[in-house]
Amino acid sequence: MPFTTQAFARKLSDLRASFGETLGDVAAAVGIGSQALQALEAGMATPTGDEVLILADYFKCEFSWLIEDDASNPDENAAMMLRSESGRLAAADRHVIAEFMYLCKSQALLEDLLELRPSEDGFSFTTRGTFFKAHGKDCAHAFRQWHRLAPNAVIPDVYQWLRKAGLRVFRRPLANSNISGLFIRHPEAGRCILINANEDIYRQRFSAAHEAGHALMDTDRGYNVSQDADVSSADLREVRASTFASCFLMPPELLTMLGTPAQWRTPEKIVEAADRLSVSIPALLSALKRDNILDQPAITRLRDIRLHLPNKRDPELVGDFSPHELERKRILLAKGLHAEFVHHAFEAYHRHLISLAKLADILLVERSDVEELARLFGVSERHG
Repeated sequence: MPFTTQAFARKLSDLRASFGETLGDVAAAVGIGSQALQALEAGMATPTGDEVLILADYFKCEFSWLIEDDASNPDENAAMMLRSESGRLAAADRHVIAEFMYLCKSQALLEDLLELRPSEDGFSFTTRGTFFKAHGKDCAHAFRQWHRLAPNAVIPDVYQWLRKAGLRVFRRPLANSNISGLFIRHPEAGRCILINANEDIYRQRFSAAHEAGHALMDTDRGYNVSQDADVSSADLREVRASTFASCFLMPPELLTMLGTPAQWRTPEKIVEAADRLSVSIPALLSALKRDNILDQPAITRLRDIRLHLPNKRDPELVGDFSPHELERKRILLAKGLHAEFVHHAFEAYHRHLISLAKLADILLVERSDVEELARLFGVSERHG
C-alpha cells in the first residue's frame, strides 16, 4: 500500500483535532517535540517507525491505517462521534473512549484467538410499525426469550446477560457527568457499549440496558451518546431505548409476581423491590406507571417521600475480598477490566497465543503489574 507524508499529515492532524488537544499537549504526552510534530502535521517530515508506533498507541488507532494512504479507518464511527460531540466531551473523555474502543477490539481479538466467537451474530431484532414504545417492549421480550429467561426472572447482573449476546460492555468514569453512556458500532468489534462509571451503581445498570436498546434497534446508526435528560426526552429513539431497558430489567410479569397494587402503594414495598431488582427507585416507579399498577397520584406521593437504598451492590465486585483487594478491583473495574475480559486475556497468554508484553498491553498495565492482576482474579501469571 502506498505511503505519503501528506496523507499521514492529514490523519495525524485530524486525530489531534478530534481529541481536542494542542501540539504541546501531544508533545508532552508522547515525548516527540512540538516542532517535530508540527513538521509531521504539515507534511514536511517523514515519521520514523518508532514515531508512528508511539502516535498510534497514544491515539489508540490502527498502525496500518496511519501508514497506508488508502486504508479505511475501522474506528471511523468513533471518530465521527468525537467530532460531532466535541462540545460535550472533555479531552480526558476522548482518551477514555479511545481506550474503551481498544478494549473492545482486544476482546474481539481474544475471542478469535480462543475460538470463542459465536457461529452466528447473536441476537437480532427487526422493528415493525411506527410505535416506538412497542418496539422497545417487544425487543425486550424477545431478548429475554433468546436468553431463555423466564418472564418473571430477576436479572442480578445485567452486564453478564448483555455480554452473552455479543455486546461489548465496559464501564469507565467520564468527566461529563451528564453523559450516562454511549454505544459505537465497529466493523471488527461489533456493538460496543461504554457506561459512565461515575454514575450511581443501579443507574449504571439501567444505562447499560438503555444503550443495549440503541445497539439492538438503531441498526442505521454508527453511534449514540445518551445524557441523563434523554430518559425523559421526546426523541422517539430514546423513548424506545428506555422502554427496552425498563421492560428487560422489570417486565410486567415480574412486577405482578412481586406484589399487588395495594402492596405497591407502600414505601416499604418500593424499597424492598428496588433492592431486590437492583434498580433505582425512580426507574421502578416509572415501570409501575408503565404497567398501570400505580396511578400518577400514587407515583407523586411516593416520589415526594424521597426514598433511598442504603446498601447498593455492584454485581461485578462480588467475592470474598479483603478491603485492599476490593478497592484494587474497584480501581481495575474503573479501567474497564471486568473478570471475563481479564480471564480471556490470561487464557490466551497461557496457551501461548499472545506474549507477556501483549498481555500487559491488552490489560492496560505495566508488565510488573501482571502478577498482581493474576492473583486478584484467581489465575496464574505463568504460561501453561
